[in-house]
Parts: sequence; C-alpha cells; structure tokens
Amino acid sequence: MTKVGLVLGGGGIAGFAYLTTTLTVLSQITGWDPRDAAVIVGTSAGSNVGGFLRGGTPIGESLDDIMALPANPRSMERLRVLSGREADRTFRLFPTSLKMVARELRRGPQLSPSRVVSGLLPNGNVRTDTIGDRMIELHPDGWPEEELLIPTVRLSDGERVVFGLDRTDVDVGTAVEASSAIPGYFKPVTIDGFRYVDGGSHSPTNADLLADYDLDLIVVVAPLSVDNLATGWMTTNGALRLFWRNQVRREVADLKSKGHKVLLLEPSIEEARSMGTTLMDPTRIVTVVLQTSSAARTAMTEAKLGEELAILRGASAGSGS
Repeated sequence: MTKVGLVLGGGGIAGFAYLTTTLTVLSQITGWDPRDAAVIVGTSAGSNVGGFLRGGTPIGESLDDIMALPANPRSMERLRVLSGREADRTFRLFPTSLKMVARELRRGPQLSPSRVVSGLLPNGNVRTDTIGDRMIELHPDGWPEEELLIPTVRLSDGERVVFGLDRTDVDVGTAVEASSAIPGYFKPVTIDGFRYVDGGSHSPTNADLLADYDLDLIVVVAPLSVDNLATGWMTTNGALRLFWRNQVRREVADLKSKGHKVLLLEPSIEEARSMGTTLMDPTRIVTVVLQTSSAARTAMTEAKLGEELAILRGASAGSGS
C-alpha cells in the first residue's frame, strides 16, 4: 500500500485558504484524498487543516465552507475577532519570554532567529478559544487513530513540543490552539503551567518530523514560502518569505538526502501578494482561493510533477477512494 506523509505549514487565515485550495486542486487532479495520509504534520494554520482532515471533513467541503464565510455575517464577525480587529488595542512593551531569548543567544551561531524574535515580541492579546472549540467538537474522543503531529514551542526554554508525538494527554483542540498562537498576536496557550506558542516559531512547516518515517512520498504545502527566489522579495513581506523559503528548502533537502521523495508546493508571487501582509485579513479569503485555484493547476502539470502525481494516483487506487 502506498504511504503518503502530508506536511501542512502555517500562514494565518490566508494560509488556511491557500492550504485548503491547494489540497483540493491536488485531490481533483490525482484522485488522492488527503484524509488518507499515513501521517499529517500540521503547524499553525496547518494544524487547523490537519485537525479537520483527521476529523473526517473532506477537503472539498472545507473549501466550500471557507468560500461561504464572506457571505455569512456571523462567520465574518467571528473571523474579525480571530483576526484581532475586535481585540484590546493596548500596546504591550514587555517581551513574551526573555528566558527563551537568553537561551537562544547562548547557542551562538546555532541560535534560531525565529525563536529570538518570538521571545522578544510582547504577549499577544487575541484569544484562540474559537479555534480550539471547533476542534474539540471534531475530536470528542481524543486523538485520532491516524497520526496527527502538532508542533508548538514552549516559551520557558524555546524547545519544540510536538503534541500527538511527545504528548497525547492534551486534547486536540488545545494543541491546535497552542500551535496557532502567533507570537505578538495571539495570547500564549498555558498547559500544565507552561506557555506555548505557534509551532512556526521553530519552522514554517516542521517537515523534518517525517525524516524517520517509511513513506513513499511526502507532500509539503508551505503557505509562508514562495516558489521563485528571484521574485520572492517583491511583496510587502518579501524578506520574511525568503527567510521562510530558505528554512523550508533546507528541510526538504534534508528529507531528500535521507532518501525521501518530496512534492513541495509553494505560493507563486501572485498568490503571495493575494495573501496580504498580515496573513490574518478575512476579507482576502476569496481572492486567495481564486488566485490559488488557477495557479495550483498551472503548477501541477505532468511535465513538472509527473512522477509525484503518479504516486498519488497510485495511492488513490490503492485506497479504493
């Protein structure tokens, strides 16, 4: 039986739209159902998509739901709260975790710039409850039988903690909340006295978690990256995208060096621009979906990805879906 690993990166509300659309197009082209992935790694927005998939929600249904959001006033109100538009605007100066910054600085050349920045940012003031509540509804009996790995970063020491791997004693909803807690934006999520933030503080995708798995293909969808180095800087957050791209490419290269076949899907410059600067603007959902629907089909051609697409078609045939 063909075994596929699925890595879903972070990217806020816009990233959720990008992930959902890209997976829908990939499924339409190959017949492969992302719910059949042998293991799913979900970071930040990707943890939300992974939670929906492991909860049994078809990817096409998730796309339909997100496209319907802008037409629903109650849904848009919820997204405005989630995007911080209704949050307390009091500006906070004190860093989230000077202890994590100090630990990183002691690592010298091996320090992680992402963790340093995450520790220096002030505590966010937007709550993640809305995210967790939906996941608890989808997973009332605890963690799914099929593997779901949700990376977070513990603020006390900057260590990556992977719920679903390191710990399964926390419900899926709380784990998704923690992985979604963007530093400086969302409030850190406290679990057993320790504060946790977005797994993206460690890596945009955390694809390295699949290095030791026996898989026929690893599909990596990276909303925070960009597919072209030459044009990647041509957005308002271009410098960050190029930094994230380097991290993603390094992880993919490491996977390939260990013998893995990897299908990497990244936004084009047009898709990156459609996501906006903050990635948390709910009014961009339709634009992202439309732009990605077109661009994904252009990127997923037989000439470019024939071998990888064939593996997914084989996985689809093997699953009987």
